Amino acid sequence: MYSMMSIFLSKTDRIIPPSFTRSLKRLDGIMGNDISMDCKVSGSQPMTLSWFKDDKEIKSGDRYLPELKDNSAALKITQLEKVDAGVYTCRATNSAGSKESSGTLYVKEPPIFTLKPDNQDVIPGSTVVLKCAFTGTAPLMIKWFREDKEISSGGTFFIKKETSSSFLELHSVKPTDSANYHCQVANDAGKVACTAVLFVKEPPVFVMKLESTKLVVKGSAVKLECKATGTPEISFKWFKNEIEITQNEKYKMVVINSVASLEIVNCSVDDSGNYVCVASSDAGSDHSSSTVTVKGVLSIQLSEFFLD
Repeated sequence: MYSMMSIFLSKTDRIIPPSFTRSLKRLDGIMGNDISMDCKVSGSQPMTLSWFKDDKEIKSGDRYLPELKDNSAALKITQLEKVDAGVYTCRATNSAGSKESSGTLYVKEPPIFTLKPDNQDVIPGSTVVLKCAFTGTAPLMIKWFREDKEISSGGTFFIKKETSSSFLELHSVKPTDSANYHCQVANDAGKVACTAVLFVKEPPVFVMKLESTKLVVKGSAVKLECKATGTPEISFKWFKNEIEITQNEKYKMVVINSVASLEIVNCSVDDSGNYVCVASSDAGSDHSSSTVTVKGVLSIQLSEFFLD
């Protein structure tokens, strides 16, 4: 059971009504922290000190602790909550009268995220929106960062700030926009930050292209090879004269470490043509081509003779 928060001072010979030599004042507290409301009183004893919040007397409890030392009165409040905000009054009473002193306690709430932006994997050219929402005592200062560098609106970046939310919009993203993006929210009570990882996929690019021309002896085999880099998964397709090639006894297709190869066995004159390898992913595509000419041995020798 709680007891009434009253403190009795010792007697003096002369009865002097209570007065406050140091009044309560406005205090700003931070939610979760401890705080003490202090005042100093003089007057004849015995004297009763009572504490009130918004005109309702406070009863002693786990979080409300009255203290008295050398006529200095204090009310300690531990682990501040939002409901602790209000007007606090200390009333001093003796047989000659009573006196009150009041002060307002404001409880500031540090920012807390209620919505954090998601990590995103996107294709080049996309518009990306990173959004977060938060609570906290105003005014709130909102900042966006790319890695450790603060971002401001302009160019491909657009930032919108509202009372309890903010978003960062990136237009026409490219692979170099891949990075960690941070939203930071701060006020007098604290600061928080959250991070979203943006990964812009790299479209395939051939770093080793097909030989532009291939001269092959009839009846022999020829191997076409090329290599593409980009964000996995990359798929490769082969075409001859714009018609897709399928794997069979004639055509052997292999992909090892992003190197795609097409082997044509037992070449005939009909195998002459324009061969294209297409590398593609959801981020884009690239192609490389080679013109294959199949001739008999004599034809190749004559060709080499005239070239010499």
